[in-house]
Amino acid sequence: MHRNGPLLPLFLLLAGCEAMNQPTVLDRLFEPERYARPAAPVPALPPPVPALPAPPAAPVVAMDPIPDPEPAMAAPAAATAPALDEAARLRLTLRRNPWLSRFWSELTAAQQLRVERALRRAAGAPAEEPAGTWDAMGLSDRAGLVFGDRPEEAPERQAAGNWASWP
Repeated sequence: MHRNGPLLPLFLLLAGCEAMNQPTVLDRLFEPERYARPAAPVPALPPPVPALPAPPAAPVVAMDPIPDPEPAMAAPAAATAPALDEAARLRLTLRRNPWLSRFWSELTAAQQLRVERALRRAAGAPAEEPAGTWDAMGLSDRAGLVFGDRPEEAPERQAAGNWASWP
């Protein structure tokens, strides 16, 4: 051994005594109640607010029922709408039904079927070439074919939403 050999264990023993007095992680793990921090004091709750006194009960007074208003009479559509000349009526019909101005190939299947039925009804027999007939027709002829012999009623019927009575 060294010449400091017997002193070294004594020195380590003295240093270890002080270390033994300090709590370690294991001390806190196995003895938590001994090393627990004191809990912070909980502030006292404020005193409860006294309840407001209930207002005195007043008698309930009901109103008389309000009568239903009289129904307003709707004016007929023909009286409010000004009379349209044929060109204005055609413009209005085309504005509401822009598909009337399209070629046969641009029509949807439902529109083609509608035109075929109208052509069959107008000719009394199945149309030979509905695409050629449709493409050769003028706009007023198309409107008259699709909406019947009364093109003046087409905008009013459409405005009224009466699709079921259309040809």
